[in-house]
This record gives sequence, C-alpha cells and structure tokens, in this order.
Amino acid sequence: MKSYRNALAAVVLAFVFSTSTFAGEGVMWTEKTPPPPPPQANGLIWTDKAAPASKDDTLMEITLSVLQTLIPLL
Repeated sequence: MKSYRNALAAVVLAFVFSTSTFAGEGVMWTEKTPPPPPPQANGLIWTDKAAPASKDDTLMEITLSVLQTLIPLL
C-alpha cells in the first residue's frame, strides 16, 4: 500500500510541475480590436475633491466638534 501512495505522489508531483510548462499553450487570441482611448477634455475638468478649507473654516469645525463632544457630558 505504501508503494501505491509513493507512486501516486510521484504522479501528482510530475503533473503539478508540468502544468506550469504548458501554461501559455491554451491562450485564445481574438480578432477584436481594443476600444479607442477616451477623448481629451477641453476646458473645465470636474473632480470629486473639494477645494482646501480656509483656516477660519478649520478652526470653526474644531470648535464645533469640541462643543458637540462636551455638551452630553454636562
């Protein structure tokens, strides 16, 4: 029984090592051309990022955040 297990292990190892050799053989190439690149944007470009906040706005945000944290404690 042990010789059967060794033989099976040898076959499995041989199969595993040989599969990487033939990895690129089954690639199917199609005649489809890739899509054209998107057109260049002329003029304004819109992004989802906001403009940086001024120092006054940042100080107000910090003050409100501290007040909202302290009010439930009173």
